[in-house]
Amino acid sequence: MIVNLVDLHQRRIYPAEIIVEKGRILQIRALDNAPETEGFVLPGFVDAHVHIESSMLPPAEFARMAVVHGTVATVSDPHEIANVLGNEEVLYMLEDAARTPVKFCFGAPSSCVPATTFETAER
Repeated sequence: MIVNLVDLHQRRIYPAEIIVEKGRILQIRALDNAPETEGFVLPGFVDAHVHIESSMLPPAEFARMAVVHGTVATVSDPHEIANVLGNEEVLYMLEDAARTPVKFCFGAPSSCVPATTFETAER
């Protein structure tokens, strides 16, 4: 496909041919002339620190909402859901996230409760 490539590293937009095979980009080739293009192509956003559970959405629904804004991956910290609902819910988050085209990279949650010396984890 012939597109306008948004090259963030070079800070320029130029016509390019993108060759895709089996859903993977094989080659991107800059073009000298400016033929009719199919639109703009640019890199997706990777959210480098997010707590999916703070959105009050399961990962699949979070992905549905985020992908339309260019988010293609997250580095997610599930410690909030782990603190409240335990390992079973963390496993649910992993399974639900696997159903989406967004790449979720979950860290291993560690308890941060109590967060300060002024709090206790006792009921």
